[in-house]
Amino acid sequence: MAVLLPLIALLAAPAPRASAMPSSYASLDAAAVAFVDLVRSYPEQRKEYCAWLIKDADGRIRFGTINEGNMDTCPSSWPKPAGTVGSVHTHPIWGPGAKAVDAAGQVFSEGDFGHAEHADVSVPTYLGAPAGHVLRYDPGGSLCWGRSYIMRNFKIVRDLSPTVNGRLPVNPGKKEALFDTGGRMIPRPAYCKDGPR
Repeated sequence: MAVLLPLIALLAAPAPRASAMPSSYASLDAAAVAFVDLVRSYPEQRKEYCAWLIKDADGRIRFGTINEGNMDTCPSSWPKPAGTVGSVHTHPIWGPGAKAVDAAGQVFSEGDFGHAEHADVSVPTYLGAPAGHVLRYDPGGSLCWGRSYIMRNFKIVRDLSPTVNGRLPVNPGKKEALFDTGGRMIPRPAYCKDGPR
């Protein structure tokens, strides 16, 4: 009986609680990183997750409803909630090399840039990349030089060590050719502003 009492006391003790995430954040960047960390804890990573980032009356930022997508897209909730000041999503982790920094999924897709630039969205858009870094793109951040070059001005909100800058398929603030790897011309996005001459 003496052995059973400590065992009963151990079984009756409350389980240790995991520390809860805050329900709101002081900045857009902090809320986006917290969203990415939360959904990366989910067991299923072969799909995208997304949410709107909403500013409450107290000025703090929270995520709206978390939506699940598929391997290519994540449906945003419509209409966009009142107070929306940002959008955040992840790219899926699947297949060999998915976490390689130079893989295509480590940066915004053309659809992601188009989403941020759309008149019904027009808010900063965040990407939680498979390798662990977090990127931010603000509408109006794409510059084009004719139909030959484009520059995507986005920010690395959470970096890795060593830095991902210079190792991504598209790097912030770097002029890139508007041609794919097969040498085919990529259409100039309609929202692209003319770059300085």
